[in-house]
Amino acid sequence: MKLSEFEQSVLSEVSARLTAQPVATARLLMRPFRTSDLEDVYEYLSQEEQRRLSGNTPVESFADAKEVLDFFTDPSHPPLYFAIEERTIGKVIGNLSIGFYPFVRIRPDTNGRRGVSLSYVLNENFWRRGYMTELLTALYRVLFLDCELEFINSGYFDFNTASGALQKKLGMQPWFDDQYTLNGCSYHTKEMILWRRDDSRQTERQENHKP
Repeated sequence: MKLSEFEQSVLSEVSARLTAQPVATARLLMRPFRTSDLEDVYEYLSQEEQRRLSGNTPVESFADAKEVLDFFTDPSHPPLYFAIEERTIGKVIGNLSIGFYPFVRIRPDTNGRRGVSLSYVLNENFWRRGYMTELLTALYRVLFLDCELEFINSGYFDFNTASGALQKKLGMQPWFDDQYTLNGCSYHTKEMILWRRDDSRQTERQENHKP
């Protein structure tokens, strides 16, 4: 689905901000991919458990990884892809994408509003160390305050309970369930959303979820 002029404008603004001032934390740097990242990309995209939980296309060789890396570094199409680098060791341990999912764009509560969808993958050797909490906390702040977005969406497969727990920990609320086919497999996803705190819809959502 082709992006509208409005969506292209939002994505361009986000790209410009994140490229000019990359998100950095004590341990992590979110930056554009480089051709020198190939070995690291192959390492995490070839991991079986990571593939199972993310639904990614199998990467079984460096040639496969290069195709993915070429896609990550091609600016001619959305979404935006960023490398997640562990700063203390100079190693890429995952990737994060920022874009617009078709099933999100047609929702009446988000259509025409400034927001993006995020997805991310992390090398399984770096799980359960708080990396994604650290990075996403910093990224959310930039997207809401600097880019003036109104909402951030992310989702997870229903069997990926760790991802669901992470998103809830970061303040995301259940939005809707969806089902689609990816790489020949059918998946049931749970979509989550976080509204900017000063947005009236966030207040409405909190009121609707009161016991």
